[in-house]
Amino acid sequence: MPTMTDAPVPRLRYVSDDELPEDLRNRRDPVTRVFGHHPELLKAWNEWYRPLIRDNALPARLKEIVRMRVAQLNACSF
Repeated sequence: MPTMTDAPVPRLRYVSDDELPEDLRNRRDPVTRVFGHHPELLKAWNEWYRPLIRDNALPARLKEIVRMRVAQLNACSF
């Protein structure tokens, strides 16, 4: 049975300014560059993600442990 590390690593393409709605152009953050071509998806992501990160729903130490584990499970190179 193949493991997660045996699978090819998918790469997400960042959208260009031309592909973004005008109000999102010139933003360089990765989330906007991946989800920005679909404004409803970007809005839904922010509504889910923002409270976890900015509203201290989880302690900072736990968030970092989760980030590291997710990266490890996905063979994230950064």
